[in-house]
Amino acid sequence: MASRAASATSLRGATEVKVRKQFRLGGKRYPIWLKLLLLTSLLLGLCFRFVNLDRKLYWHDEALTSLRVFGYTQTELVQQAFNGQVVEVAALQKYQHPSPDKGWGDTLTALAGNAEHPPLYYLLARLWSDGFGSSVAAMRSLPVVISLFAFPCIYWLCLELFESSLTAAIACALIAIAPFHVIYAQEAREYSLWAVTVLFSSASFLRALRLQTKQAWGLYAIAVSVSLYTHALAGLVPIAHGVYLLATQRDRLFKTFKSFALAAIAGLATFLPWIVLVVRNWAQVHAATEGVRRAQTLHTIIGKWFINLNRVFVDTELGSANIIFVLLAAVVFYWLCRHTTQRIWLFIVSLIVVTAFPLVIADLILQSRYSTNLRYLTPCYIAIELAVSYYLATHLRSRQLRQHKVARTALVTLVAAGSLSCLISSQSEVWWHKSIQKTGFYPEFSRIVDRTTNPLIISDSSNAIDVLSLSHSLDPKVHLQLLPATVVPQVPGQFSDVFLFSASIPLRENLEKTQNFQAQPLSKTRNVFHLTKLPALLRK
Repeated sequence: MASRAASATSLRGATEVKVRKQFRLGGKRYPIWLKLLLLTSLLLGLCFRFVNLDRKLYWHDEALTSLRVFGYTQTELVQQAFNGQVVEVAALQKYQHPSPDKGWGDTLTALAGNAEHPPLYYLLARLWSDGFGSSVAAMRSLPVVISLFAFPCIYWLCLELFESSLTAAIACALIAIAPFHVIYAQEAREYSLWAVTVLFSSASFLRALRLQTKQAWGLYAIAVSVSLYTHALAGLVPIAHGVYLLATQRDRLFKTFKSFALAAIAGLATFLPWIVLVVRNWAQVHAATEGVRRAQTLHTIIGKWFINLNRVFVDTELGSANIIFVLLAAVVFYWLCRHTTQRIWLFIVSLIVVTAFPLVIADLILQSRYSTNLRYLTPCYIAIELAVSYYLATHLRSRQLRQHKVARTALVTLVAAGSLSCLISSQSEVWWHKSIQKTGFYPEFSRIVDRTTNPLIISDSSNAIDVLSLSHSLDPKVHLQLLPATVVPQVPGQFSDVFLFSASIPLRENLEKTQNFQAQPLSKTRNVFHLTKLPALLRK
């Protein structure tokens, strides 16, 4: 028995030595299973980003992107298109494509009139469309390409923060198939660019701390400026960097903080013109962001926090089981604070607390929706991914075989779950981030309309952008009758089927009363109806 136990102990010790050698930084190569897993994750991530770009619903926010990129405003859309005339879909689609009459100046004017969104992404989209067109696939291919820069940026950040190529490789694998990154990489909005700027500015900040050169701080100033011109909440990230610097640079605090402050101020100075624009247009900005200030219960807020953490890695609604990811994150952060140096754990904690805390406090006090929007907490979730990557890498290098096996199982599970989630969402026309409660019926409604021989869709200007979004899904044969507010049309008689889409209640009621239509609802949750003419004997 003693001999058998000694043999088992010897075998286990030999296995642990083998595992330790395989993961020694700068030493032997990683094992085949890990190299294959990392390579597979990257390849799947590339495929998921490019697959079915033109099949997914071009929803409200994306239609608004194209409208502004090509120099149109919502007011202009309503005044010109919602005039009561019967037109083909192409007449509305012109507001989603470039026009000889709309140049770069019109784009800047349209963006300035909606100052809640800094202009960098939209200007890049205008430039991109000049070379690659303005189709749905072309407009979405820009954020896809931008999202690919997240890989080298997170690799660089991991080398600066953890000094670990294994952690960097795992982080690349996780963000490659993370549903959070994939779905926003396929959306014609600025969120993939924001993720890249968060990573780049953080890596350049740590590099500047390490080198302490003017060139390094100059690069950081550029990163801050680019980030500010990307997203309205980007200013929280350099604040997190400043908190981290104050807590870790005690020996050379004055000199380092002076360099940091100059770089941050230089980046902010370049953003001053847009700040002035926001202040001047504050009433419009306040009105445009009304949606995130709508009240919701504390129970709803907490529930969304839990499911959002789930969506970063798995993107599957698990109900009350969503708390599992919260508990696992708590374990990772407890380990991080106990077993790593302050230089490491404080950077991650600062990035999470400073970027999430103001939004959380606002929601708890005002019962608003800031912290429940997954995309608003991009820096926070990136920090969580960094922590998980370092946790897995450290335990894969562990001398204890049990820790190695647990980390290997966890990594394989995360990659498999993320890949499966991305596979499912890639086949869906509408996913949760496109406000599925409001837009989930669009594809089905479009198919109902397209099956008719000569359809007419009637709508008014109460939801102009929704109609613009729907037009991307409709067959060119479909005709539209778009109405100004409070106008009741005379419905032409030559159409086989007449539909109401996103129309005001007064419009529907007037059509029923004055023109003897009966409105049959096509959805329980959306304002869409099929209008049928009542027989003469049933008319009032």
